[in-house]
Amino acid sequence: MLVVLAIIWAVFYSQSPAYLSFQNLTNLTLQIVTTAILALGVVFVLLVGEIDLSSAVLSGVCAAVAAGLTVNSGLPLPVGIAAAVAAGMAVMFVQAQAVMFGVPSLIVTLGGMVILQGLILVVLPPEFTISVAGTPFATIASAAIPAGTSYALAAVATLAFVAYRLFQYRERLSTGSLASLTTIIVPSALVAAVLFGGVFTLTRQRGLPMPVLIVAVMLLIAWYVTTQTRYGIHLYAVGGDREAAQRAGIPVRRMVLYSFLVLGACAAVAGMVDASRQLGVSVTSGSGPLMLNAIAAAVVGGTSLFGGRGSIWSALLGALVIGSISNGVQLLGLSTEVQYFATGSVLIIAVAVDVVLTRGALLPGRR
Repeated sequence: MLVVLAIIWAVFYSQSPAYLSFQNLTNLTLQIVTTAILALGVVFVLLVGEIDLSSAVLSGVCAAVAAGLTVNSGLPLPVGIAAAVAAGMAVMFVQAQAVMFGVPSLIVTLGGMVILQGLILVVLPPEFTISVAGTPFATIASAAIPAGTSYALAAVATLAFVAYRLFQYRERLSTGSLASLTTIIVPSALVAAVLFGGVFTLTRQRGLPMPVLIVAVMLLIAWYVTTQTRYGIHLYAVGGDREAAQRAGIPVRRMVLYSFLVLGACAAVAGMVDASRQLGVSVTSGSGPLMLNAIAAAVVGGTSLFGGRGSIWSALLGALVIGSISNGVQLLGLSTEVQYFATGSVLIIAVAVDVVLTRGALLPGRR
């Protein structure tokens, strides 16, 4: 997908040099924030071998809850944010119970999506819209971190990564395994280049946009949880072979529940960030292609539809691929169908590759 992303950028840049300008790259980053956050939650559900179709609409419901409490009721912004996250997790808790009971997650979340489309009408006021312009809620997306602070954060993140790789290097030496300083220098240089390059690009206007920091923090937390904790090991084990995980004593039902709860929290955050960017919440919040784009981003980024394989970073990579196509089509003034054709083709190719890797379709004697 990195190669695909490079090709997409090269094609659109050849048509319009403005595609890779600082301003357009900043716009692209802000455009994919909502999709990336929601795709992050979808990755957790896909990793345990389930799927969700309701989280996009849920994001609109959660945004309506937060906006209603902070704008209409005058409560502090943290209270509204906490209530929205709690609402998202509560809805997913109920759906997870049905999934654990044995109802296919596809059916449960499809029904949940329809119910949530009615629920948002109940949550919204009679005029079916809440404007957040000029309120603290709008600062979620409009706030920016000064360039100096952004570079300091990039430096801290780079040093933390170097310390992490150094710790791994010493662990390998202590166990007698072969280890080279190259495993520290090369990845650290790449991380530093990405972080400082990203900060340099995104702070050319007002500073580092707050939604970008939100996505970065969520990705780092998710990466740590899925790769450095027992929960992460169990997550992949359940998705890889649920029966074997059950025999090994892994709480399968609990892992499925946790994955849906994470998705509920991500949906709430995605909804609030999107409402803050759009300066309002309405009956259309969370509708449109958001759900399709979130699932496509997770799959295109490398997360398997069959569970047990994928990475948290696939949410970001897939969102970049999907968003790059959409951004390029809009920049060049092409018709909407071109965007749909390209996005659908990339998704089909990604799923086909996933099927081949999962089922060994290219091995002799196998189909």
